[in-house]
Amino acid sequence: MIRLLFFTAFSIFIISCTTSKMNVEQGTFQAIKPPNIYGNNRHLTKDTNYIISYDASIGKNKTIPLPGIMNQSQRVTSEIKLDGTPADINYRLIQKALGFQFSRVTKKEDFFMGFGGGVQNFPYVFFMLGHNGKFIEAGGAAFWGLTIDKASYSGEWGYIDNFTMGITKPIEKYEPHFEQNNVSILHSYGGLTTYASLYWKKVALNYSASITSPWFLISNSLPVSSDYDADISFSFPVLLMQDVGVSFTPYKIKYRLGINQITGVKFPGQHWGLSVQMAYGW
Repeated sequence: MIRLLFFTAFSIFIISCTTSKMNVEQGTFQAIKPPNIYGNNRHLTKDTNYIISYDASIGKNKTIPLPGIMNQSQRVTSEIKLDGTPADINYRLIQKALGFQFSRVTKKEDFFMGFGGGVQNFPYVFFMLGHNGKFIEAGGAAFWGLTIDKASYSGEWGYIDNFTMGITKPIEKYEPHFEQNNVSILHSYGGLTTYASLYWKKVALNYSASITSPWFLISNSLPVSSDYDADISFSFPVLLMQDVGVSFTPYKIKYRLGINQITGVKFPGQHWGLSVQMAYGW
């Protein structure tokens, strides 16, 4: 145990002695659509409710340009500086996805709150609350998940290594160009969803809108070589997904068909797809 703690502390020390910065000149980053969170779509008559659902998203995968992204100036050392330059960045939007979701909802009078989790390639969790009346529901949810996506990018980077092979004298290096192709990167994503439903007997009309950041870098850095990760200086843009659907719930099983539109908050373009869901509630 002592030896393990020693090596862990030693590794953290070495990492802390290395400063790496990068400018991404161009890159394409795979981005999965937000999870399908629609609310309950029905009048809840019990204090505690459970829902299990399967859903599919049907659409054409597309490459979306993200204009207006800039690398900010970064000082690596007193001698090495990366100037602010334009970043030619794209999202490779993956609209084809299968999902599984489970939620538990507690209702008191006409208000409800709940939590749940799901899998859309990789797991995510969410928390939701809202108003559930006899004919109308309105609410919101926050979600967060982990995923592994592919990325290809190129640019320049510089670093200073204060501790290499037992040498404490700083070693500086500047790479005018690097290239990473089809790198698989673990990262997180998250966002907010609002939804509203009108229902009568077994039929419901539902609308939902989700704002999501599909790329949250866990350490704010991307790999530039097999030995180094380097910090980026820009934020990945958010996506907006809107979905309008109709559902039919005979007894406890719900069938839902929807049309969704995905676009960017700060960049143009509309991308359409279908959403299909089957859920069981008790």
